[in-house]
Amino acid sequence: METWLVTYDIRDAKRLRKVAKACEDFGERRQYSVFSCRISARDLIRLKARLHEILDLKADQVLFIPLCDRCAAGIEAMGQPTEKYDSRDMVIIA
Repeated sequence: METWLVTYDIRDAKRLRKVAKACEDFGERRQYSVFSCRISARDLIRLKARLHEILDLKADQVLFIPLCDRCAAGIEAMGQPTEKYDSRDMVIIA
């Protein structure tokens, strides 16, 4: 699992809602257009493919910013608290 900061600037309200929904399916919203996604390499490819279908590549922009474990663990919030980046990770022991 890798942590990515995904942020976007979308010019159309309809596309904006679709991009937000796609990001919600893969990560946790941190701010209106900023998501923290702790996902596998396969899920990152799936997210990018889904966004590629939605975006107007000439008008919109999505940034994928990789965060190392140390950087992700060091995220701090002022004001509204934020959940630890790995608090939703699950380990299944069989």
